[in-house]
Amino acid sequence: MNDAEAVALSAVDGSPTPENVVPQTSQVSLTFLLVSGRRRTMSFDPAITIGRVKELVWNAWPVDWQDESPQAPSHLRILYLGKILQDEDTLTHLAFPTSLQSDSASLPTIVHLSIRPSNTSTVDDTMKKRRLSNAFSRRGTINNDAAIVHEGADNTGSGCCGCVIC
Repeated sequence: MNDAEAVALSAVDGSPTPENVVPQTSQVSLTFLLVSGRRRTMSFDPAITIGRVKELVWNAWPVDWQDESPQAPSHLRILYLGKILQDEDTLTHLAFPTSLQSDSASLPTIVHLSIRPSNTSTVDDTMKKRRLSNAFSRRGTINNDAAIVHEGADNTGSGCCGCVIC
C-alpha cells in the first residue's frame, strides 16, 4: 500500500488526514477559587501574562457570579502559594505546569482570585497618605531642640509649655 492509499483509507475510517490535523499545543489549566468557594477552570497559552489572564477572566465572568463581579480587570488579584502574581509575569515564567489540550488526565493548578473592592484606596494611595501624615507629625518634633524656653517666665499662660516655638 502506498502513501496515497493510506491517506484515502484514513479519510474513510474517520481518523484525521494529514491535511486537516491540528497540531496540539500545550496549555496551562488554572482553577480560580473565590473566597465564597466558587470555582472556575480555564486554560491559557503558557506565554500569556497575568495581566492578560485577568482580562480574559473578567471578560468571561459567569452570569451567576454577578454578586461578586469586579468593576474592571485591575480589581482582580491572582494569588498563588500565598503571593500576589504581578501583571507582567508570564505563566511560563511562574513555572505553572503545562499539558496538551487533549490530555484530560492532568489536574489544573488552583489559584485564588481576590476581588479588590472599588471603594477602597490602592496600596499606593495608602502609602502616600502615610508618608504625608509622618511628614506633618515630624515637623513638630524636628524643632524641639530649637525651642526656646525662658527661665523664670510665667509658664501658666497660653501655649503648651511656655516655649516660644510651638
